[in-house]
Amino acid sequence: MAKSLRIAVYNDKYPTSFVTPRVSRHTILRKRFLPFNLVSSKLEGVTLIEPALSVDVVHAFNRIPVNSSKFIISFESHLPRQFALRKRGPMARYLASRIANPGCRRIIALSHFARRCFLGQHADNPNVSLLTEKLMVRHPNIVVPAVEDAMLENTAEELVLTFVGAHFGRKGGCVAVKIAEKAIEQNLPIRVNIVSSLQVGGGIWTDPTTPGFFDQYIKLLDLKNVQHYSALPNHSVRRLLRHSHFGILATFGDTFGYSAIESMSEHTPVLGTGVCALPEFLEDGVNGISLPMRLNDLGNCWNPGYNSRGEAKFAQYFQDEVERLACLSIERLKTYIGQPKLMAPLRRQARWTAEIMFAAEPAGAFLDALYDRVALERTKEPVQLDPALDASSPEALPLEPDKQKISPRHGGTPAASLSVLPPRMAWRA
Repeated sequence: MAKSLRIAVYNDKYPTSFVTPRVSRHTILRKRFLPFNLVSSKLEGVTLIEPALSVDVVHAFNRIPVNSSKFIISFESHLPRQFALRKRGPMARYLASRIANPGCRRIIALSHFARRCFLGQHADNPNVSLLTEKLMVRHPNIVVPAVEDAMLENTAEELVLTFVGAHFGRKGGCVAVKIAEKAIEQNLPIRVNIVSSLQVGGGIWTDPTTPGFFDQYIKLLDLKNVQHYSALPNHSVRRLLRHSHFGILATFGDTFGYSAIESMSEHTPVLGTGVCALPEFLEDGVNGISLPMRLNDLGNCWNPGYNSRGEAKFAQYFQDEVERLACLSIERLKTYIGQPKLMAPLRRQARWTAEIMFAAEPAGAFLDALYDRVALERTKEPVQLDPALDASSPEALPLEPDKQKISPRHGGTPAASLSVLPPRMAWRA
């Protein structure tokens, strides 16, 4: 029996749960941490974690722990998070040195999109080779409930769509209510749930900041086929998704898209945009609907630029994109109205994607084994990734013989056989 270790993680209630074991044979210590971003937005990438006796490893998320001698760190898109810092300023240099330091044993990207962002961020860093040696990819994990498809006998005579996201503009809430408006105009039986606190503009990097811009979309919440919830507990959100035909994440920018994988875990396919990490698990016509977007080289959605968000050209761009995405969505959704035989394979593949790629049990076993290995390593030794523990290697994947091969979308090592998941859906480097 392997030794039970003491692993310290951030007690942030929600985000850290996606990157750490939900069930572990080790002792997971959920420790308080100091959110320096409350002092200054320039310090969002660094923290102090509450000290604890006899901690074997700290598993950090996004924020670099400056008082930990041995840690691994998972991240969403950029590491260090230094959006408000001068790229070559002293604080940025210090944070970069912390992850290059031997005390940082692994750097775990939540997606291949995050990996590309990281390598782009450090392209001119003299330590980029050292950082790359520590870099691995492991998708987030969620609880995939042991429930049957609640919509198995549904006739799809009326389509139910559910949008979940506090950032109403960024995550696609505007697209969702425009779908509802167009459904009324075209006399289509489509109903839309909106779960959102309606945060828009301000510091949200994808949003126009023109005063009153979002009023045209907020008023659509009063449409007869729209139900708005300002907030719901997670179990209620999951119930809504479970009884929907599609979850909506028509996002303009998402580091991963947790609502999408929660939707899939409830057997519900996703209507989403092909941006950021979504193409790694959302396959058009297989487990959902993927709407095309203009992208930059990393896979982010193209826009006129953060510094032009208050200008008329940015507002026009955003409005045009919402209109385009809503029109595309309506045309694609018409196919499924009253067609349960077309919905059924999407729902099966959505659930299969959640089980294979995001289930908590294999993720917990993987992380437990990683903690074992890191705990034994001496911090002065260089990192040597074990293929059996590298989430981007074939050896790390569950094998099912005589099934379809999954080919990588962005290159890297060939993936193992993963049943009948479509191309692009394997973990890959």
